[in-house]
Amino acid sequence: MFTNHLPDNEDYQVVFSEYAKRHFLKDFVKKYRGKRWEVTQESIKQNLRRIRALQDTQQVNELRWSGKLWLFKYDFAVAQTNISPKASGNRCLVFLDATRHLQTILLIHHKSHLPKKKGETAYLLQTAKEQFSGFWEKLKNQK
Repeated sequence: MFTNHLPDNEDYQVVFSEYAKRHFLKDFVKKYRGKRWEVTQESIKQNLRRIRALQDTQQVNELRWSGKLWLFKYDFAVAQTNISPKASGNRCLVFLDATRHLQTILLIHHKSHLPKKKGETAYLLQTAKEQFSGFWEKLKNQK
């Protein structure tokens, strides 16, 4: 759920970062071969494109906000698994820039991908700072 609402009702462009493509995304592609993953990936993009419809739901969890920039977790389910997005353990870490109407999926993961001795949010924030310093600095310095 967003504590700070989006400024407009426009659709957003959604892109995957190179980091997301190189890391855990490969596991999803391998585990859910063919159409199941293709449908899931398109569903993620379509849902995020219309993020305003999700901003008051439990499917999104705002981690950081500054001005017109958000860093949030988005829960998703894989097609044909009959498991709810929240219960699935599948998440995306997303950076949203409302000024540019652009969302970048920084990381896509399942909870089992994360280190055992670190909380999910702590791991995601650390990853954002270390791997996406440009996004992190924008978020930190936005007025």
